[in-house]
Amino acid sequence: MRQEKTGTFNARQEVNLKAFLKKMFKYKWLFLVSICTFVALALLYIAITVPRYEVSTSILIDSSGSNRALGDSKYVEGGVGLIEVEKNLYNEVGIIKSFSLIRQTVEDLDFDVSYFSNGLIRDEERYDFIPFKVNLKRDKPQIYEVPFEIVLLNDDRYRLTIDTDEFTVSNPTNGSVRLVERAFAFSEEFDFGEEVVHEYFTFELEKPAYVVNMDDFGGDGFSFVAHNLDDVAAHYVEELDVNNIDIQASILKIVSAGSKVGKEKDFLTKLTDNYIQEKLTSRNKIASTKEDFIRNQLSIISDSLAKVESSMESFKKNEQAINLGATATNALNQTQDLQVEGAKIRLDIKYYNTLIQDVIDNRDNDDFVIPSATGINDPLLNQNIIELQRLYAEKSKKKFFVTSESEVMSILDDQIKESTDLLLNNLRNAVQSSRFALQRVNSQMANFNTQINTLPTQENQLLTIERKSNLYADLFNYLNQELAKTGIARAESTSDTRVLDAARMVGNGPVSPQKKLLMVLAITLGLLLPMGWIAIFSPKDIIEDVEQIQERSDIPILSAIVQHDAKDSDISLWKLKESFRDLSTKLSLLGTKVPCVLGITSIMPGEGKTYTSINLGITLAEAGKKVLIIDTDMRKPGLVKGFHAVKGKGLTEYLQGDILSPNDIIRAHEEVGNLEFLPTSVAKGNVHELLSGPKLKQLVESLKGTYDYIIMDTPAVGLVSDFLTLSDFIDVNLFVVRRNIARMKFLQDLEEIASHGTEKKSFIVFNGALKENHKYGYGHKYGLNQEKQLVNDTLSI
Repeated sequence: MRQEKTGTFNARQEVNLKAFLKKMFKYKWLFLVSICTFVALALLYIAITVPRYEVSTSILIDSSGSNRALGDSKYVEGGVGLIEVEKNLYNEVGIIKSFSLIRQTVEDLDFDVSYFSNGLIRDEERYDFIPFKVNLKRDKPQIYEVPFEIVLLNDDRYRLTIDTDEFTVSNPTNGSVRLVERAFAFSEEFDFGEEVVHEYFTFELEKPAYVVNMDDFGGDGFSFVAHNLDDVAAHYVEELDVNNIDIQASILKIVSAGSKVGKEKDFLTKLTDNYIQEKLTSRNKIASTKEDFIRNQLSIISDSLAKVESSMESFKKNEQAINLGATATNALNQTQDLQVEGAKIRLDIKYYNTLIQDVIDNRDNDDFVIPSATGINDPLLNQNIIELQRLYAEKSKKKFFVTSESEVMSILDDQIKESTDLLLNNLRNAVQSSRFALQRVNSQMANFNTQINTLPTQENQLLTIERKSNLYADLFNYLNQELAKTGIARAESTSDTRVLDAARMVGNGPVSPQKKLLMVLAITLGLLLPMGWIAIFSPKDIIEDVEQIQERSDIPILSAIVQHDAKDSDISLWKLKESFRDLSTKLSLLGTKVPCVLGITSIMPGEGKTYTSINLGITLAEAGKKVLIIDTDMRKPGLVKGFHAVKGKGLTEYLQGDILSPNDIIRAHEEVGNLEFLPTSVAKGNVHELLSGPKLKQLVESLKGTYDYIIMDTPAVGLVSDFLTLSDFIDVNLFVVRRNIARMKFLQDLEEIASHGTEKKSFIVFNGALKENHKYGYGHKYGLNQEKQLVNDTLSI
């Protein structure tokens, strides 16, 4: 049985939730202080932390739509067969997050100036409603990240104050910023609209367009801070989040976070406007370039056509040649078709060579945009271009998730290299095939030219002039048609990108600090910290309740003595007295023969063995029993208050032979008639010899005829072996174990002591039990009688 309770593993001993909860209740004030502290820190953090709000917008990008900047119009079919650019959503993400676009946005919004109202805990940024506006002179030096304090003197005048230990100042000539490590102070008065000029800053303060009522600002002080636009843009580049809402959708969600919702809304609105406008500007720029090219060609062809027509008219007038013959007319028609075919082949060769050079020049560039296969009739080339487009799109996608040195990117780079080499090889083969086709056309043209040379000189000359005239006329009509198409496409202001959701705040409040989460975290930490302290630093082997004794010892618990302080109520005293009555009653129910010798001890001093001996004796005597208490602790007597009061008339002197009769050393209790006690004093000789001698045993045997109970208050058994010496004439062992003083290992010592006399009865008396755990926590005195509740800490002589 004992083996099971003291084994190396016992689940109940390992995790005793009830005991742990009791410990928590014991340290309840520690938990309360800890929770209050963490909650106060959380509230302080919330008060001093600038709240951050998330604002989002979404845009739709028509990734499959035609780029009308290339001359295509949804109203006009056809178009110039220029190289089209396939849109890639990952490229668009990069454009939106590009430094240049974001810098242009923050510059347009004047985000290089922030306005603040001075507060008790922290300065609060103001954006939507401010009492003045700052116009920085960006071509002049400016101090950055230093607050300019503004005191409004009246409606037209203000005081400007600067006080800093170090500052940074810009150099607009080269765009650099330098740090000045010295103190700088400045304070002067200015009028609104007056230019403030200093070697470190230049700006103007203007009143806003709206009416300002200073009472709306509560009389707070104001300040503003100038920022480096590059730093502001870099901050937004870092904070801006742009993601595709779904892998199959071409909708991008743009999220920005900041302390002012209105500011972030304006930023996202302006950013999307600039992005869309940049697309339109790029389209219009391409269209303008194309129009200029067409107009230039039209001018050249128009001049050439006018000259040819003038030559034809002069030739016909001078040579009286009005019409061509049938042979010349047939040759003109045949050569005209061959000229068109040859021109198309030359265009293909030029286009293929342009592609070859473009691919060679940009094949190692990650940002290279592969042209589409528009205008290419070779299915093999089409397949090569589509595959290369797919590989570049895949690389553009994966570079957001893996590094360039990863195995995945290495494999992808190898595939791109192989596909590029294959495309270049096929393009060169196409060039070679086109040259063969051009040679065939040129050969046919040579045959017709030979036939034309056989014509009469006058008809041959007229045929040559008409061929030139027809060619220039066709080119002139074609270019006029393309110019009209380009103009229509340019007139369309519709972009392939549009805003789906206007910028708006995400959720109903700030994303940080999250007040509810912080309060839950504060309470959790407030609980965990004391719990951790209890688990790590709180003594784990201290006995705190009866259940711990029952789990770890086979010695029965006879009774529990209630904890009582002198300042406690009468009910507490009644409970204490009732616990001793409970102990005396259980002793009488043990079946032990009277007279009975009770040995009361403990492992260590301070556990209440003498206190238990005295009050158990009082209780037994009040019950009508004849009781004698013997103090056998000759090293540190405690039965009588002030052992010097014994004055040589105690157990020590009797055992030493200085006193012959026990009646000379037995004293009567002042208030309880059936209670007597035999005190002792400090022995100067060998205590073990005195206690183990026959005289003490004879004394106890002689006193049994007089008393029902003889209570022996013995020394602490954990320090000396005196209790074992007395065990021969003790009938019942009572081991006092006190709450919050006794340790778990004491129980093993008591088990060993009890095992020395298995024929004797041994019990544990649990001292210092909590009042709420006694008699089911009964909170009232039972009955109306006014009996005196006699409890003594010591006895007196």
